[in-house]
Amino acid sequence: MSAPTRRPFEGQEAFWVLWAGLLVSFTGSGLTRFGVSVWVFQETRDPQAFAALLFFAVFPIALGSLVAGPLIDRWDRRTVLIVANVVASIPTLAVVVLLWFGDLQLWHLYVALFVNGLANAFVLPAFDSSIRLLVAPRRLGQASGYAQLIQTLGLVIAPPIAGVLMLSLGLGAIFLIDALTAAVAVATLLVVAIPRPAPDTARTSLWQEFVLGLRYVAGRPPFVFLLVHLGVVVFASAFTYALSGPIVLSFGDEGTIGLVYAAYGVGSVVGALVIGVTGGTRPRMHGIVVGAFVMSAGTVLTSLRPDALWIGLGVFVAGMAQAVLIASDRTIYQEHVALRMLGRVFSFRSVIITGSQAFGLLTAGWLAAQVFEPAMMPGGALAERLAMFGTGPGRGSAIMLLGTGAVLGCLALTAAVVPAIRRLESRLDADALAGTTPAEARSTRDGRGSDD
Repeated sequence: MSAPTRRPFEGQEAFWVLWAGLLVSFTGSGLTRFGVSVWVFQETRDPQAFAALLFFAVFPIALGSLVAGPLIDRWDRRTVLIVANVVASIPTLAVVVLLWFGDLQLWHLYVALFVNGLANAFVLPAFDSSIRLLVAPRRLGQASGYAQLIQTLGLVIAPPIAGVLMLSLGLGAIFLIDALTAAVAVATLLVVAIPRPAPDTARTSLWQEFVLGLRYVAGRPPFVFLLVHLGVVVFASAFTYALSGPIVLSFGDEGTIGLVYAAYGVGSVVGALVIGVTGGTRPRMHGIVVGAFVMSAGTVLTSLRPDALWIGLGVFVAGMAQAVLIASDRTIYQEHVALRMLGRVFSFRSVIITGSQAFGLLTAGWLAAQVFEPAMMPGGALAERLAMFGTGPGRGSAIMLLGTGAVLGCLALTAAVVPAIRRLESRLDADALAGTTPAEARSTRDGRGSDD
């Protein structure tokens, strides 16, 4: 008599199994990012090489996301996640071999990061677009918070773990652990079931499906606003992350910078946990508006005094508020986008996030070095007018953060007082599942699991 086969995890159980696997995998990727950045700095001492490393870590995700959306909506999402994790681990293993034989060069890392980024461009959109198929409607807010935690927890735990591994076992051990964490993610994917939404009735080319996704978003002004708003928020957060370091260096050392960045990561984790536990606000726009206001206040705090505790508090508050804002934003899409469009819409969202982050980092560094830092030195163009904020090293970056906080505050105030923005979700409620077929509705009901 044959033993009964174990049925795959479904519904909310499947969400938690999948979440745990991706959390482990993303933490492993965080180890690699930190380890590679340290290795490049130690080997080259070249700022341009380090900037190129950041570029190859971010740009491929934005590029791959343009292609990922239609494919995620067309293919089985579990298969997409399995293949993406396997492909992402291949360049990691190749780097291990090159490092083992002493042949690792800088361009090898650029190629590995590029391939890894293209593969990872499929992971988060596929996961985000699967949540609605696994989780009960009333649990979507909580699921969004825990999904945000996947990305934020690595900011806190990966750097110290990677630092210990670098000192004790070397860079190769970090790469091997990263590959093992990818294997854990694949193992969890093999035991879960993710329902497939009903596809478009007419099969078209990938380009036509991509354009259809763009038209779907463009035809709904609330989604356009949310994408633009998110782009501005991520751009501003890149300023906060990039400029808080130079401010701290004006009076502290590398250890102080590490503590400040750790405060940012801890704040992000706290914000994600708040949404995960409470489920966020209803309507979701309240969480976005309040998050923008609080993020504005935190950003301004970092600019006021050259003091590590003051700056650490500011980045903690900004990181916490950003996590709440992004999780609330994600939930709106999960509640209102048609099932057959979720992959494309979340891929567009990924392009906005990664593109804004990369552009923000590059812009912040250039403006600080070329414009605001010289202008706030004694005798500089702005030093006399803005002397109340102090002059000298780091104060140009502080002025930039003060302006960034003011822009975020104005954005939040606009969203709070303009009825069309404040009541954005009510406009989406009217056509939340516009064009949804009965088969899609059944797929949603069958895949969401229970409330328990």
